[in-house]
Amino acid sequence: MCHRHKCDLGEKWEQDKRTMLKLVTVRDIIIIGFYIHLWESGGESMPYNAIDLFSGCGGMTEGLIRAGFHVIAAVEIDNYAAETYRANHAQHGVTLFETDIRQLESNRISELLNGEPLHLLAGCPPCQGFSSLRKKNKRRSSKDPRNSLILEYYRMVEELRPICIMLENVPGIENYTLFKRVFSQLKKLGYNPQYKVVNVADYGVPQRRKRLVMTGSLLGSITIPDGNSELRTVRDYIGNIESVEETTDPVHRRYPRHSDSVMERIRLTPVNGGSRRDLPDAYTLECHRKEGVGFNDVYGRLRWDDVSSTITGGCLNPSKGRFLHPEENRCITAREAALLQTFRRDYVFPNDIPLTNLALMIGNALPPVFCAAQSSNIRQRLDEVFMADIYDSDKRSEIMKKIKNKNTEPELFVRKLLTKLGYRYRLSTKELDCHPDIVFPSRKKVIFINGCFWHGHECNRGHLPETNRAFWAEKIQHNIERDRCNYEECIGKGWQYLVIWQCDIKISKSENLTKQLIDFLQ
Repeated sequence: MCHRHKCDLGEKWEQDKRTMLKLVTVRDIIIIGFYIHLWESGGESMPYNAIDLFSGCGGMTEGLIRAGFHVIAAVEIDNYAAETYRANHAQHGVTLFETDIRQLESNRISELLNGEPLHLLAGCPPCQGFSSLRKKNKRRSSKDPRNSLILEYYRMVEELRPICIMLENVPGIENYTLFKRVFSQLKKLGYNPQYKVVNVADYGVPQRRKRLVMTGSLLGSITIPDGNSELRTVRDYIGNIESVEETTDPVHRRYPRHSDSVMERIRLTPVNGGSRRDLPDAYTLECHRKEGVGFNDVYGRLRWDDVSSTITGGCLNPSKGRFLHPEENRCITAREAALLQTFRRDYVFPNDIPLTNLALMIGNALPPVFCAAQSSNIRQRLDEVFMADIYDSDKRSEIMKKIKNKNTEPELFVRKLLTKLGYRYRLSTKELDCHPDIVFPSRKKVIFINGCFWHGHECNRGHLPETNRAFWAEKIQHNIERDRCNYEECIGKGWQYLVIWQCDIKISKSENLTKQLIDFLQ
């Protein structure tokens, strides 16, 4: 073959490669990337990670955890909400950025991913500026500075490029220009967004509350599920709670005390659904005598066998809505309000939070049960793509063969560091069956680079998912036992070993890692 012909073939090959690369879709890249991580984890399925923007006191995070997501980070500016969030989720290993999201650089979150894909970016930008009550004063509503925070949600989507997105807000947001702009931009980014206004009562939440849910994915559209849950009532959630006189729960003891005149009106309000309209004429306030003035639900009682009215930021003030206990002559307590929002019975609310702020925090929270239903739907979509047989066995085998030739980011990081330090190494040895990641034959030393989750490390990344916990515990324990056998093989054959954990492979920790490597290889 002449030299000229060889050149022509070479040029054609380069052109073909460029053409093929153009044909690779975003979906293909994501799937192949997932298979890379799948292989790195030993062929097991991966837990999906998530980030919670505008987290409040943790309603969304609660729902994500219940759906089986590993929440790695959250963002919240309010100090009371942040205090509550930490009290409940610090043990889950979530990094909380207590700051104004407008001042938060996305690379600070990216560092926590450590090269892993971000499966879900969820958020609920402050909705007060879009609420139906706020819109009655159009001037104040349009100028509410919180309205623009939805652009910060979009900024994080654009910079972090999650596989899936979820946004929840009040229905009124769909009519605002900024929402329409964000929706349009998400389309251009390839997220196939769609939204729907739903009632949380249809998803097992014991309250009447409409929400707008928007979902999207780089893997195709995600249909927002219709709620078909059996109606849950006030009785289901607070019917069996102990009395405020007998409780040892400080949150259940927190409710407003009223003047004698107000208490008399409460006592005269019929049990199980009565309202101010049922009061004797002598007890009707002058401002309530005119038809069409005020809300009928003001100073109204909840009904045992119905859902509650919307739990708002005024939920501990009966003058703000139907927040009186169905039978007892008092407003609902902070614990009862939280239960009607579907928070856990033992969810922590610090005692130092003023009552007004506590009510606002609970009322502004997203109901965890509702968030769990929506995020479970997204998880199902991820499973359909990643865990189903998308390719036939031959195609999948071909992909996996290619993946096994790739070098993982943690391995490359450690190798570059070793090269910089002047150490020579190999990637395998026939003397050991345990397949270490880095080998120093002359020193008879090896390095294992372990993923924190799959190898049961006691760090933020190593905690088990809340759902199907026994299943995951068994799998991780199996990996731990396999690691133990590998280490015993090294010792038995006269080799020394060093384990480097995924969480230690960061630029910010490179100094400590360098010292660890030098000490081991001396």
